[in-house]
Amino acid sequence: MSDRVLIIGLDGATWTVLLPWMEDGSLPNLARLRAEGSWGELMSTIPPLTAPAWSTFLTGKNPGKHGVFHFIPLDDAAETEDIQQKADKIDVVDARSIQSATLWDILAHHNRKVGAINVPMSYPARPVNGFMITCLLTPPQASIFTYPPELSKQLTDYQIDLDRFIDEKPFARDVSGARKKRVVKPSLQLVQEFEEMEDKRDKAAVDLMTNQPWDTFMVVFTATDRMGHYLWPYHQKPSEGASEEHQALYQAVHKLYKRLDEHIGELIQKAGENTTVVVMSDHGMGPIYHKNTHWNNWLYKNGFLAIDQRSSKSVDGWLLRLRIPRDSIRRVLKLVPGLYSSKVVQKAKEAPTARIDYAQSKAHYVKIFDPVGGIYVHAKGEERERLRDELIRKIRETLDPTNGKPIVREVYRREDCFWGEHVDDLPDIIILMNPEYGSSDRLSNYSSIVTDRPQISDPGGHHIEGIFIAKGPKIVHTPDPLADLSITDLAPTILYALGLPIPEDMDGKVITQIFDPAGVQAHPVQFGPAFGRWPSEEEAQSILEETPSGEEVILDRLRALGYVK
Repeated sequence: MSDRVLIIGLDGATWTVLLPWMEDGSLPNLARLRAEGSWGELMSTIPPLTAPAWSTFLTGKNPGKHGVFHFIPLDDAAETEDIQQKADKIDVVDARSIQSATLWDILAHHNRKVGAINVPMSYPARPVNGFMITCLLTPPQASIFTYPPELSKQLTDYQIDLDRFIDEKPFARDVSGARKKRVVKPSLQLVQEFEEMEDKRDKAAVDLMTNQPWDTFMVVFTATDRMGHYLWPYHQKPSEGASEEHQALYQAVHKLYKRLDEHIGELIQKAGENTTVVVMSDHGMGPIYHKNTHWNNWLYKNGFLAIDQRSSKSVDGWLLRLRIPRDSIRRVLKLVPGLYSSKVVQKAKEAPTARIDYAQSKAHYVKIFDPVGGIYVHAKGEERERLRDELIRKIRETLDPTNGKPIVREVYRREDCFWGEHVDDLPDIIILMNPEYGSSDRLSNYSSIVTDRPQISDPGGHHIEGIFIAKGPKIVHTPDPLADLSITDLAPTILYALGLPIPEDMDGKVITQIFDPAGVQAHPVQFGPAFGRWPSEEEAQSILEETPSGEEVILDRLRALGYVK
């Protein structure tokens, strides 16, 4: 196996963007890795969201074992509001939320040296046998954002994220009050700031890679995700009639990707010939959904959900009783100049949703992170299973009335997606919708299960298909993309590449098809005992708990990315 492993994360990267530029020569280093190694689509977690995806990468386990499902904890929504609305009240998840040993812990227990830079879910910095620079969960102006702590003082020109987004917002978002942000329009300056941020990250990575001992080194570049959210229309070659501004923004995005490719080439060269290289993303990116589905209204109309009589006189309560579609009113209001943006209409738009009578309801829907949502079934035993089977069948049969196509990509029982000690509060049914659909969990009346989305904030959103490339001395070339690759498989595959046993509590499998068959036969996958945190549970926990989290400012950063509201 390999002496060392270099892991390069391109957060939110997608083959939709990379392949055309790899094939036209714009990204020669990535193209070379793909041409000489193995590659394919890497399926993210459900939901395809930064916090659970990177936690799964780090642990090789499904969220039911490591305990991270979202950026904010998922409680039983039958007793509370929807998770997006609870963001003001609860703690943001961070490194302390991962209820499992990570790849860094396991490597340290094997006396392997680790270097990790900007890997999401790494703040506060946990002890590692090496060094760590933390991630987007780091509060701005934090004095300590590394392990060991003294490394922070050496990084005088390092930048974790573009903190202008805490007070300013690319593109308009339908928010009000204290959260309303000054709109930052797509601009060449915005792209330039992303490029400068990643140049600083690369410089720190190269310096540390050169001057510190390591066996596994990882750096994550996040501009690919940020530009996907804010600048998605400028990732594809513009049409002949595109404006000069559009063409300039496309060229700027293209230039930044070429710059990232140069960084990748430099890192590979510094790592040396006997290093296995892995390039991956936590999820993909694509056009954000433009249609809303209304599952609570669907449950109400199908007799599974009851309205709480205390909200019968609310705006949505009246609409349900009078059977007036909320979306039809919106269309009429837009016909009257100035009326849709008036204070009266804004107040009605921001009015709380009609309340659900949980005691009288058989089921209700919660929005998790589009395109994923869930349904809680209010029953136990055989009745729960009967209701769940009925709902799954009906959901699969539900079509978009505008085009006759399925709304959902797949519907799962909870245990098909998650297992472990942290699943009890999760919905009984998990819905994965097709990419063009998102959802609203508002209980109101709508003309259809599907309506057009009234406002679209960021043009790009997360898709479940990420990227994977691997090249190294023991890795074979596969010209065609590999199938059935999961982000859960990366931790065990990296351990195998280093010649180490796979902890028996990991869910992921070694991607053996990327390795030379003779090598796999000579060195079959070995399994070993599970590990705890390094150097011990007590010492690691005490260091993590000493670090302030700065939840409110981090919530604003996550709001700016559309991860919480």
